[in-house]
Amino acid sequence: MAALIDTHLHLGRAEFDDDREAVQLRSQAAGVGAFIHVGFDGESIDHALALAQQDDSSWATAGIHPHDAASYDDAAEERLRSLANSGSIVAIGECGLDFFRDLSPRDVQEAAFRRQIALATEVALPMVFHVRDAYDDARRVLEDAGLPPRRGVFHAFAGDGEFARWAVDNGFRLGIGGPLTYKNSKLPQAIAGLPAESFVLETDAPWLPPQPWRGKRNEPAYVRETARVLAELLDVDIDALSDSLARTVEAVFAIKLPPEVWDVRPSTCPVPPRR
Repeated sequence: MAALIDTHLHLGRAEFDDDREAVQLRSQAAGVGAFIHVGFDGESIDHALALAQQDDSSWATAGIHPHDAASYDDAAEERLRSLANSGSIVAIGECGLDFFRDLSPRDVQEAAFRRQIALATEVALPMVFHVRDAYDDARRVLEDAGLPPRRGVFHAFAGDGEFARWAVDNGFRLGIGGPLTYKNSKLPQAIAGLPAESFVLETDAPWLPPQPWRGKRNEPAYVRETARVLAELLDVDIDALSDSLARTVEAVFAIKLPPEVWDVRPSTCPVPPRR
């Protein structure tokens, strides 16, 4: 069996400045044993890299978020290229399209997205996609630009069943987080019938907490609750699910989880208490 893995979190943010170490200890108690720290702008990339250097069960990604698409220039791209070529990161992103908040013009978002797809292809890394209210456009851009050979993960997946099957059929994975547990979530229907290998778990901490902590700050320990719900939907026990998820993470990000991650049995780890 294997520990649970939070494949998308932002532990470097100020929301964790007062208790970052305690947050990490709570995650271990909940059976969460590995982390992918996601950078989406200059500052958060620095934080992700620093956190990834703390232990052998943490890794970093780097990209430019669609909200900050206007900042994607030659210098930003060269930094991402340098990090990729040095082995400092395991994926390009998060990047993509956000037509919900529209904090950058849509054409600027698309231009930055296309450049990062090309970069991921060049440096042979998977991608971490941020897509909100733009799944049809993201598919159009990806198909036009050429699917990145290493594919990647649709973070905080909130698309419909048709998109989910297109993504999985084309080798992408779906990042499943707290919204799966919401009472009126459409996500269970969207992913129905897909095999466990289609998914990775994530929190997006400090955002998108599972139902018991909805409205509170999210943290990596809470991925335990999302795993419980996903295991029920897939009709598997949580230990079998965690093993499958760990192997998927290794394959997608081309990483090797340390032995201690494989020594954890999540079923013996309690769901964190409500805070």
